[in-house]
Amino acid sequence: MINPEPATLEKRPSGMTPGSCYDALIIVDPRFMGGTAMAVEADVRGLQAAGLTIGIHFVSSRGFFQPHEVPNPKLVALLDLAGVSRVSADRVVEARIAFFHHPEPFQDGIDNPITVVSGSSIIVCHQAPFKGDGALAYDPMLVQRRIKAQFGVNPVWAPISGLSREHLRSFVPFLRMTQMDWTNSFGLDDWRPKRNKLCSTHLVVGRHGRPHADKWGDCAADIAASLPGSANTQIRTMGTERDFFTDMGVDVDGWDVIPFNGEAVPVFLDSLDVFSYFHNSQWTETFGRTVAEAMLMGVRCLLQPSLRSTFGEHALYCAPSEVSDVLERIRTNLAAERAAAEKARLWCVAQYSAETVPDRLDQLLGDPVTQSRRGAVFASPLKAARKWVGFHRRRSVSR
Repeated sequence: MINPEPATLEKRPSGMTPGSCYDALIIVDPRFMGGTAMAVEADVRGLQAAGLTIGIHFVSSRGFFQPHEVPNPKLVALLDLAGVSRVSADRVVEARIAFFHHPEPFQDGIDNPITVVSGSSIIVCHQAPFKGDGALAYDPMLVQRRIKAQFGVNPVWAPISGLSREHLRSFVPFLRMTQMDWTNSFGLDDWRPKRNKLCSTHLVVGRHGRPHADKWGDCAADIAASLPGSANTQIRTMGTERDFFTDMGVDVDGWDVIPFNGEAVPVFLDSLDVFSYFHNSQWTETFGRTVAEAMLMGVRCLLQPSLRSTFGEHALYCAPSEVSDVLERIRTNLAAERAAAEKARLWCVAQYSAETVPDRLDQLLGDPVTQSRRGAVFASPLKAARKWVGFHRRRSVSR
Protein backbone atom coordinates (compact mmCIF):
# COMPACT_ATOMS: atom_id res chain seq x y z
CA MET A 1 0.00 0.00 0.00
CA ILE A 2 0.96 3.65 -0.25
CA ASN A 3 3.82 4.66 1.99
CA PRO A 4 2.42 7.21 4.48
CA GLU A 5 5.54 9.38 4.24
CA PRO A 6 5.00 12.17 1.69
CA ALA A 7 7.17 12.29 -1.41
CA THR A 8 9.59 15.18 -1.62
CA LEU A 9 7.78 18.05 -3.31
CA GLU A 10 9.37 20.59 -5.57
CA LYS A 11 9.57 24.14 -4.24
CA ARG A 12 6.26 26.00 -4.45
CA PRO A 13 6.39 29.09 -6.69
CA SER A 14 6.25 32.34 -4.73
CA GLY A 15 3.06 34.36 -4.81
CA MET A 16 0.80 31.34 -5.42
CA THR A 17 -1.92 30.18 -3.05
CA PRO A 18 -1.35 26.65 -1.77
CA GLY A 19 -4.09 24.09 -2.30
CA SER A 20 -4.65 20.62 -0.91
CA CYS A 21 -1.94 18.00 -1.29
CA TYR A 22 -3.41 14.98 -3.04
CA ASP A 23 -2.10 11.45 -3.10
CA ALA A 24 -2.55 11.55 -6.89
CA LEU A 25 -3.34 14.28 -9.40
CA ILE A 26 -4.96 13.23 -12.69
CA ILE A 27 -4.54 15.61 -15.64
CA VAL A 28 -6.49 14.60 -18.74
CA ASP A 29 -8.64 16.03 -21.52
CA PRO A 30 -12.13 14.70 -20.67
CA ARG A 31 -13.10 14.24 -24.33
CA PHE A 32 -11.38 10.85 -24.64
CA MET A 33 -13.99 8.16 -25.31
CA GLY A 34 -12.00 4.96 -25.84
CA GLY A 35 -9.28 3.03 -24.06
CA THR A 36 -7.56 6.07 -22.54
CA ALA A 37 -10.76 7.18 -20.81
CA MET A 38 -11.49 3.68 -19.55
CA ALA A 39 -7.94 3.32 -18.20
CA VAL A 40 -8.20 6.65 -16.37
CA GLU A 41 -11.58 5.70 -14.92
CA ALA A 42 -10.32 2.33 -13.65
CA ASP A 43 -7.20 3.90 -12.12
CA VAL A 44 -9.19 6.56 -10.29
CA ARG A 45 -11.71 4.07 -8.98
CA GLY A 46 -8.92 1.75 -7.83
CA LEU A 47 -7.16 4.55 -5.96
CA GLN A 48 -10.39 5.89 -4.50
CA ALA A 49 -11.43 2.46 -3.25
CA ALA A 50 -8.14 2.31 -1.31
CA GLY A 51 -9.01 5.56 0.47
CA LEU A 52 -6.53 7.79 -1.35
CA THR A 53 -7.23 11.44 -2.14
CA ILE A 54 -7.34 12.33 -5.81
CA GLY A 55 -7.40 15.64 -7.62
CA ILE A 56 -8.61 15.83 -11.22
CA HIS A 57 -7.85 18.64 -13.66
CA PHE A 58 -9.71 18.45 -16.97
CA VAL A 59 -7.55 20.22 -19.54
CA SER A 60 -8.73 21.82 -22.76
CA SER A 61 -6.20 20.82 -25.42
CA ARG A 62 -5.59 22.70 -28.64
CA GLY A 63 -6.39 21.03 -31.93
CA PHE A 64 -6.40 17.39 -30.81
CA PHE A 65 -10.18 17.00 -30.57
CA GLN A 66 -12.84 18.23 -32.96
CA PRO A 67 -15.09 21.15 -31.86
CA HIS A 68 -18.16 18.90 -31.70
CA GLU A 69 -16.58 16.42 -29.28
CA VAL A 70 -17.86 16.65 -25.70
CA PRO A 71 -16.60 15.43 -22.31
CA ASN A 72 -16.99 11.75 -21.55
CA PRO A 73 -19.77 11.34 -18.93
CA LYS A 74 -17.84 8.51 -17.26
CA LEU A 75 -14.88 10.78 -16.63
CA VAL A 76 -17.06 13.63 -15.39
CA ALA A 77 -18.84 11.21 -13.02
CA LEU A 78 -15.53 10.53 -11.24
CA LEU A 79 -15.87 13.94 -9.57
CA ASP A 80 -18.84 12.58 -7.59
CA LEU A 81 -16.72 9.95 -5.83
CA ALA A 82 -15.77 10.49 -2.20
CA GLY A 83 -12.18 11.68 -1.91
CA VAL A 84 -12.09 12.93 -5.52
CA SER A 85 -12.00 16.68 -6.18
CA ARG A 86 -11.83 18.94 -9.18
CA VAL A 87 -8.78 21.12 -8.64
CA SER A 88 -8.96 24.88 -8.60
CA ALA A 89 -7.03 26.55 -11.41
CA ASP A 90 -6.10 29.57 -9.27
CA ARG A 91 -4.09 27.53 -6.78
CA VAL A 92 -0.82 25.69 -6.68
CA VAL A 93 -1.87 22.05 -6.83
CA GLU A 94 0.31 19.79 -4.73
CA ALA A 95 0.37 16.02 -5.12
CA ARG A 96 2.62 13.14 -4.29
CA ILE A 97 2.37 12.11 -7.94
CA ALA A 98 0.87 13.78 -11.02
CA PHE A 99 -0.29 11.80 -14.05
CA PHE A 100 -0.47 13.48 -17.47
CA HIS A 101 -2.63 11.09 -19.49
CA HIS A 102 -1.86 10.60 -23.20
CA PRO A 103 0.93 12.73 -24.68
CA GLU A 104 -0.70 14.13 -27.82
CA PRO A 105 -3.15 16.60 -26.20
CA PHE A 106 -0.21 18.37 -24.54
CA GLN A 107 1.92 18.73 -27.67
CA ASP A 108 0.42 22.01 -28.86
CA GLY A 109 -0.31 23.26 -25.37
CA ILE A 110 -3.53 23.49 -23.45
CA ASP A 111 -5.73 26.50 -22.69
CA ASN A 112 -6.08 26.03 -18.92
CA PRO A 113 -2.75 25.08 -17.35
CA ILE A 114 -2.22 24.90 -13.61
CA THR A 115 0.90 25.13 -11.47
CA VAL A 116 1.79 21.65 -10.20
CA VAL A 117 4.11 20.78 -7.34
CA SER A 118 4.65 17.03 -7.13
CA GLY A 119 7.07 14.41 -5.92
CA SER A 120 6.78 12.57 -9.25
CA SER A 121 5.31 13.70 -12.58
CA ILE A 122 4.42 11.01 -15.10
CA ILE A 123 3.39 11.13 -18.77
CA VAL A 124 1.32 7.98 -19.26
CA CYS A 125 2.17 6.92 -22.82
CA HIS A 126 -1.22 5.65 -24.00
CA GLN A 127 -0.12 6.06 -27.63
CA ALA A 128 3.31 5.09 -28.94
CA PRO A 129 5.15 7.84 -30.87
CA PHE A 130 5.53 6.00 -34.19
CA LYS A 131 2.65 5.15 -36.52
CA GLY A 132 2.37 1.82 -38.31
CA ASP A 133 4.25 3.18 -41.33
CA GLY A 134 7.11 4.45 -39.14
CA ALA A 135 6.17 8.13 -39.29
CA LEU A 136 6.03 10.08 -36.04
CA ALA A 137 2.57 10.74 -34.60
CA TYR A 138 3.97 13.29 -32.14
CA ASP A 139 7.30 14.64 -30.86
CA PRO A 140 7.98 13.31 -27.32
CA MET A 141 10.58 16.00 -26.59
CA LEU A 142 8.12 18.74 -27.57
CA VAL A 143 5.44 17.16 -25.35
CA GLN A 144 7.67 17.19 -22.28
CA ARG A 145 8.85 20.75 -22.98
CA ARG A 146 5.23 21.94 -23.20
CA ILE A 147 4.38 20.27 -19.90
CA LYS A 148 7.42 21.85 -18.23
CA ALA A 149 6.53 25.28 -19.59
CA GLN A 150 2.83 25.14 -18.72
CA PHE A 151 2.77 23.07 -15.52
CA GLY A 152 6.22 23.67 -14.05
CA VAL A 153 7.32 20.03 -13.66
CA ASN A 154 9.90 17.82 -15.35
CA PRO A 155 7.94 14.74 -16.39
CA VAL A 156 9.09 11.14 -16.74
CA TRP A 157 7.51 8.82 -19.31
CA ALA A 158 5.65 5.69 -18.19
CA PRO A 159 5.16 3.10 -20.96
CA ILE A 160 1.88 1.19 -20.83
CA SER A 161 3.27 -1.87 -22.63
CA GLY A 162 6.43 -3.46 -24.01
CA LEU A 163 5.71 -1.91 -27.42
CA SER A 164 5.33 1.53 -25.83
CA ARG A 165 8.72 1.07 -24.14
CA GLU A 166 10.43 0.02 -27.41
CA HIS A 167 9.17 3.19 -29.08
CA LEU A 168 10.23 5.48 -26.23
CA ARG A 169 13.71 3.94 -26.08
CA SER A 170 14.25 5.38 -29.56
CA PHE A 171 14.46 8.85 -27.99
CA VAL A 172 16.78 8.10 -25.07
CA PRO A 173 18.74 10.04 -23.74
CA PHE A 174 16.40 12.94 -24.55
CA LEU A 175 13.71 11.54 -22.26
CA ARG A 176 13.55 9.51 -19.07
CA MET A 177 11.34 6.47 -18.52
CA THR A 178 10.06 4.66 -15.48
CA GLN A 179 11.51 1.18 -15.12
CA MET A 180 8.04 -0.26 -14.50
CA ASP A 181 5.19 -0.11 -17.00
CA TRP A 182 2.01 1.70 -15.98
CA THR A 183 -0.34 -0.79 -17.60
CA ASN A 184 -4.10 -0.38 -18.00
CA SER A 185 -6.24 -1.50 -15.08
CA PHE A 186 -9.73 -3.02 -14.88
CA GLY A 187 -12.39 -3.09 -12.18
CA LEU A 188 -12.95 -6.84 -12.13
CA ASP A 189 -16.55 -6.66 -10.91
CA ASP A 190 -17.46 -5.66 -14.48
CA TRP A 191 -15.49 -8.49 -16.11
CA ARG A 192 -16.81 -11.82 -14.83
CA PRO A 193 -17.70 -14.41 -17.50
CA LYS A 194 -21.06 -16.14 -17.21
CA ARG A 195 -21.06 -18.34 -20.34
CA ASN A 196 -18.95 -21.43 -20.98
CA LYS A 197 -17.02 -21.03 -24.22
CA LEU A 198 -15.38 -23.26 -26.84
CA CYS A 199 -17.78 -26.08 -26.01
CA SER A 200 -18.59 -27.11 -29.58
CA THR A 201 -17.20 -26.87 -33.10
CA HIS A 202 -19.74 -24.13 -33.82
CA LEU A 203 -17.79 -20.99 -32.94
CA VAL A 204 -18.99 -17.45 -32.33
CA VAL A 205 -16.22 -15.18 -33.62
CA GLY A 206 -16.20 -11.40 -33.42
CA ARG A 207 -14.85 -8.16 -32.07
CA HIS A 208 -15.96 -4.67 -31.15
CA GLY A 209 -14.47 -1.42 -32.38
CA ARG A 210 -15.33 2.08 -33.47
CA PRO A 211 -16.03 2.87 -37.14
CA HIS A 212 -12.61 4.23 -37.94
CA ALA A 213 -10.36 2.90 -40.68
CA ASP A 214 -7.42 2.71 -38.25
CA LYS A 215 -9.21 0.06 -36.21
CA TRP A 216 -9.95 -2.30 -39.10
CA GLY A 217 -7.94 -4.12 -41.75
CA ASP A 218 -6.27 -2.42 -44.68
CA CYS A 219 -8.87 -3.56 -47.21
CA ALA A 220 -12.17 -5.41 -47.54
CA ALA A 221 -10.38 -8.71 -48.16
CA ASP A 222 -8.44 -8.43 -44.88
CA ILE A 223 -11.53 -7.51 -42.85
CA ALA A 224 -13.55 -10.36 -44.35
CA ALA A 225 -10.70 -12.85 -43.90
CA SER A 226 -10.33 -11.90 -40.22
CA LEU A 227 -14.03 -12.59 -39.62
CA PRO A 228 -14.77 -15.59 -41.85
CA GLY A 229 -18.43 -16.54 -41.55
CA SER A 230 -19.48 -20.09 -42.43
CA ALA A 231 -21.96 -22.79 -41.49
CA ASN A 232 -19.88 -23.45 -38.35
CA THR A 233 -18.87 -19.85 -37.64
CA GLN A 234 -21.20 -17.08 -36.50
CA ILE A 235 -19.80 -13.55 -36.83
CA ARG A 236 -20.72 -10.82 -34.33
CA THR A 237 -19.42 -7.24 -34.31
CA MET A 238 -20.35 -4.24 -32.17
CA GLY A 239 -19.69 -0.52 -32.38
CA THR A 240 -19.53 -0.19 -36.16
CA GLU A 241 -22.59 0.28 -38.33
CA ARG A 242 -23.34 -1.77 -41.46
CA ASP A 243 -22.82 1.29 -43.66
CA PHE A 244 -19.15 1.45 -42.64
CA PHE A 245 -18.57 -2.13 -43.76
CA THR A 246 -20.56 -1.61 -46.94
CA ASP A 247 -18.53 1.50 -47.81
CA MET A 248 -15.37 -0.54 -47.23
CA GLY A 249 -16.68 -3.19 -49.64
CA VAL A 250 -17.25 -5.87 -46.97
CA ASP A 251 -20.21 -8.23 -47.40
CA VAL A 252 -21.78 -8.54 -43.94
CA ASP A 253 -24.76 -10.68 -44.93
CA GLY A 254 -25.16 -13.25 -42.20
CA TRP A 255 -23.22 -11.18 -39.66
CA ASP A 256 -24.79 -10.02 -36.40
CA VAL A 257 -23.85 -6.30 -36.58
CA ILE A 258 -24.66 -4.54 -33.31
CA PRO A 259 -24.54 -0.73 -33.09
CA PHE A 260 -22.43 1.20 -30.58
CA ASN A 261 -23.61 0.41 -27.04
CA GLY A 262 -26.20 -2.00 -28.45
CA GLU A 263 -25.05 -4.33 -25.68
CA ALA A 264 -22.89 -3.79 -22.65
CA VAL A 265 -19.31 -4.63 -23.68
CA PRO A 266 -18.92 -7.46 -21.12
CA VAL A 267 -22.22 -8.98 -22.29
CA PHE A 268 -21.14 -8.78 -25.92
CA LEU A 269 -17.73 -10.33 -25.25
CA ASP A 270 -19.32 -13.08 -23.15
CA SER A 271 -21.26 -14.13 -26.25
CA LEU A 272 -18.02 -14.87 -28.18
CA ASP A 273 -15.80 -17.93 -28.32
CA VAL A 274 -12.98 -16.24 -30.27
CA PHE A 275 -11.99 -12.56 -30.39
CA SER A 276 -10.38 -11.80 -33.78
CA TYR A 277 -8.54 -8.46 -33.79
CA PHE A 278 -6.62 -7.12 -36.78
CA HIS A 279 -6.19 -3.38 -37.29
CA ASN A 280 -4.93 -1.16 -40.10
CA SER A 281 -1.21 -1.30 -40.85
CA GLN A 282 -1.04 2.50 -40.37
CA TRP A 283 -2.21 2.16 -36.76
CA THR A 284 -0.04 1.32 -33.74
CA GLU A 285 -1.98 -0.46 -31.02
CA THR A 286 0.05 0.54 -27.99
CA PHE A 287 -1.73 -1.68 -25.49
CA GLY A 288 -4.91 -3.33 -26.79
CA ARG A 289 -7.47 -2.74 -24.06
CA THR A 290 -10.20 -4.47 -26.05
CA VAL A 291 -8.02 -7.58 -26.18
CA ALA A 292 -7.53 -7.60 -22.40
CA GLU A 293 -11.30 -7.17 -21.97
CA ALA A 294 -11.91 -10.23 -24.13
CA MET A 295 -9.33 -12.25 -22.19
CA LEU A 296 -10.96 -11.26 -18.90
CA MET A 297 -14.23 -12.68 -20.23
CA GLY A 298 -12.56 -16.01 -21.02
CA VAL A 299 -12.55 -15.53 -24.79
CA ARG A 300 -9.72 -17.03 -26.86
CA CYS A 301 -7.90 -14.19 -28.65
CA LEU A 302 -6.61 -14.33 -32.21
CA LEU A 303 -4.34 -11.35 -32.92
CA GLN A 304 -1.85 -9.87 -35.34
CA PRO A 305 1.78 -10.47 -34.36
CA SER A 306 2.50 -6.84 -33.37
CA LEU A 307 0.56 -7.42 -30.15
CA ARG A 308 2.80 -10.27 -29.01
CA SER A 309 4.97 -7.89 -26.95
CA THR A 310 1.94 -7.12 -24.77
CA PHE A 311 0.10 -10.45 -24.57
CA GLY A 312 2.89 -12.97 -25.16
CA GLU A 313 1.85 -16.61 -24.87
CA HIS A 314 -1.71 -15.74 -23.92
CA ALA A 315 -3.02 -15.32 -27.48
CA LEU A 316 -2.74 -16.88 -30.93
CA TYR A 317 -1.06 -14.82 -33.68
CA CYS A 318 -1.41 -14.92 -37.44
CA ALA A 319 -2.25 -12.88 -40.56
CA PRO A 320 -5.89 -12.22 -41.49
CA SER A 321 -5.60 -14.70 -44.37
CA GLU A 322 -4.71 -17.44 -41.85
CA VAL A 323 -7.69 -16.97 -39.52
CA SER A 324 -9.84 -19.68 -41.11
CA ASP A 325 -7.06 -22.25 -40.71
CA VAL A 326 -6.48 -21.27 -37.08
CA LEU A 327 -10.20 -21.61 -36.34
CA GLU A 328 -10.11 -25.13 -37.75
CA ARG A 329 -7.21 -25.98 -35.45
CA ILE A 330 -9.17 -24.60 -32.50
CA ARG A 331 -12.12 -26.83 -33.41
CA THR A 332 -9.93 -29.94 -33.31
CA ASN A 333 -8.49 -29.07 -29.88
CA LEU A 334 -11.30 -27.45 -27.90
CA ALA A 335 -10.22 -28.67 -24.45
CA ALA A 336 -6.69 -27.29 -24.83
CA GLU A 337 -8.02 -23.98 -26.16
CA ARG A 338 -10.44 -23.67 -23.23
CA ALA A 339 -7.54 -24.23 -20.86
CA ALA A 340 -5.44 -21.63 -22.68
CA ALA A 341 -8.28 -19.09 -22.51
CA GLU A 342 -8.65 -19.68 -18.76
CA LYS A 343 -4.89 -19.30 -18.26
CA ALA A 344 -5.03 -15.99 -20.16
CA ARG A 345 -7.97 -14.84 -18.04
CA LEU A 346 -6.15 -15.54 -14.77
CA TRP A 347 -3.03 -13.81 -16.10
CA CYS A 348 -5.06 -10.69 -16.91
CA VAL A 349 -6.65 -10.74 -13.46
CA ALA A 350 -3.20 -10.83 -11.83
CA GLN A 351 -1.71 -8.21 -14.18
CA TYR A 352 -4.48 -5.69 -14.60
CA SER A 353 -6.84 -5.74 -11.59
CA ALA A 354 -7.68 -2.24 -10.35
CA GLU A 355 -7.11 -3.61 -6.84
CA THR A 356 -3.37 -3.63 -7.61
CA VAL A 357 -3.27 0.08 -8.54
CA PRO A 358 -2.45 1.42 -5.04
CA ASP A 359 0.48 -1.00 -4.64
CA ARG A 360 1.72 -0.22 -8.16
CA LEU A 361 1.50 3.48 -7.33
CA ASP A 362 3.73 2.88 -4.32
CA GLN A 363 6.27 1.19 -6.60
CA LEU A 364 6.04 4.03 -9.10
CA LEU A 365 6.79 6.62 -6.41
CA GLY A 366 10.08 4.83 -5.73
CA ASP A 367 10.93 4.07 -9.35
CA PRO A 368 14.60 4.98 -10.06
CA VAL A 369 13.78 5.78 -13.75
CA THR A 370 16.10 4.96 -16.61
CA GLN A 371 17.77 6.49 -19.65
CA SER A 372 19.11 3.18 -20.91
CA ARG A 373 18.70 2.02 -24.51
CA ARG A 374 19.33 -1.60 -23.51
CA GLY A 375 16.60 -3.88 -24.84
CA ALA A 376 14.48 -3.80 -27.98
CA VAL A 377 14.37 -0.41 -29.70
CA PHE A 378 11.87 0.52 -32.39
CA ALA A 379 14.12 2.95 -34.28
CA SER A 380 17.87 3.56 -34.46
CA PRO A 381 19.12 7.07 -33.54
CA LEU A 382 19.53 7.90 -37.24
CA LYS A 383 16.04 6.68 -38.16
CA ALA A 384 14.47 8.48 -35.20
CA ALA A 385 16.24 11.70 -36.19
CA ARG A 386 15.00 11.41 -39.80
CA LYS A 387 11.44 10.79 -38.64
CA TRP A 388 11.67 13.74 -36.26
CA VAL A 389 12.78 16.05 -39.08
CA GLY A 390 9.99 14.74 -41.32
CA PHE A 391 7.41 15.26 -38.60
CA HIS A 392 8.36 18.90 -38.07
CA ARG A 393 8.57 19.52 -41.80
CA ARG A 394 4.96 18.29 -42.15
CA ARG A 395 3.89 20.49 -39.21
CA SER A 396 5.52 23.51 -40.80
CA VAL A 397 3.78 22.89 -44.12
CA SER A 398 0.39 22.32 -42.48
CA ARG A 399 0.68 25.62 -40.68
